[in-house]
Amino acid sequence: MPSGPTTGPRRSRISPEPRPSGDATIEAWLRWGKSALRALEDPEREARLLMSALLSSGTAPWTRSRERLEKELASRYEDWINRRAAREPHHLITGEITFCGHSFFLAPGVLIPRPETEQLVELALRHTAASKGREPLRILDLGSGSGVIALSFLLERPEARAVAVEREPLALATLLENRRRHRLVDRLAVVRGDWEEMFGERPVFDCILSNPPYIPTDTIPALEPEVRAYEPASALDGGADGLDPYRKILPRAFRLIREGGLIALEIGDDMGDPTLFSAMAGKTGGATPLPTIIRDISGRHRIVFWTG
Repeated sequence: MPSGPTTGPRRSRISPEPRPSGDATIEAWLRWGKSALRALEDPEREARLLMSALLSSGTAPWTRSRERLEKELASRYEDWINRRAAREPHHLITGEITFCGHSFFLAPGVLIPRPETEQLVELALRHTAASKGREPLRILDLGSGSGVIALSFLLERPEARAVAVEREPLALATLLENRRRHRLVDRLAVVRGDWEEMFGERPVFDCILSNPPYIPTDTIPALEPEVRAYEPASALDGGADGLDPYRKILPRAFRLIREGGLIALEIGDDMGDPTLFSAMAGKTGGATPLPTIIRDISGRHRIVFWTG
């Protein structure tokens, strides 16, 4: 989930660069792209990253700058720049994102995975390190979206199996495509449904992971245009206080987790009180220890977790 409201980019007064001619070089197209994106915070970097994605090379903007950009590629680059100028996010334009070192497909209408969410996968990998190579681990990914959490874990643990729960059709299609691309059809079961409709009451999972919606409803209009206009409200809106999904997930999660297992959920920065989550889980009174809350690299509260 993205963080809370942020301020917009600075406006530039630089005159726009004329659109390059049909036989223009990569360097000329980059200059035009920078000019077209002058309202963004770092237009030069934005134009360069789109060119790198277009040419499938991070160094091409420098090493191939004097080459002429083929007509078809120039047309696509122009389209990409115009979409980015309209504040469509980079990864939805290119259709690709890197997460935990792996490349994943991403489609419009699906939540963009953030680097901070990689901590969920890293935490699960550390927790299960001792059981690596033993009895197959069973992982549950709730509200899986594009599937990057479950798939990234499976790519690091060949003996593991996972279940991904997702209800939104666009996210589900993206999840299935990523499962196909990474050849994990036999190890990742996909369930279309809601958290409240899932499974029985038996403890069958070693890890339960989720990046649920946690932005309070009334703060969503203040989010950056890239978020509020292009990412699905169902993946952002956590209700009046941002905590509605946790109230649904936590009571059931404790009935599904095996002894010694891990329950780990991403949270918002203002959700740093562990007693709050214990109360929602129905685990007050001392029988179950308080959860641990860890911060991300920016110092923001990011994950709440319990270990058995």
